[in-house]
Amino acid sequence: MKLLTHNLLSSHVRGVGPRGFPLRLQATEVRISPVEFNPDFVARMIPKVEWAVLLEAADTLHLIEVPKEPIQGYEQDETFLRKMHHVLLEVRTGS
Repeated sequence: MKLLTHNLLSSHVRGVGPRGFPLRLQATEVRISPVEFNPDFVARMIPKVEWAVLLEAADTLHLIEVPKEPIQGYEQDETFLRKMHHVLLEVRTGS
């Protein structure tokens, strides 16, 4: 599962947490699957990301490249967008 997907998923099961979110991530496998870079898509997704949940998932997967928060003017910052593209779309978990 991509971290973007994990960040947007919620559960309808009672007792999972407020709004059924966030789901706990337990990965037995982490893979990197190259995806074509689309800066416009990544920039549109940034406001939808629950940053605290992303940081928790990144910590669980021992990813150190996740910024603590979106940077000012990220829409024009290719380095930031590429980093987030990698974290959100190329890192995949398996269980």
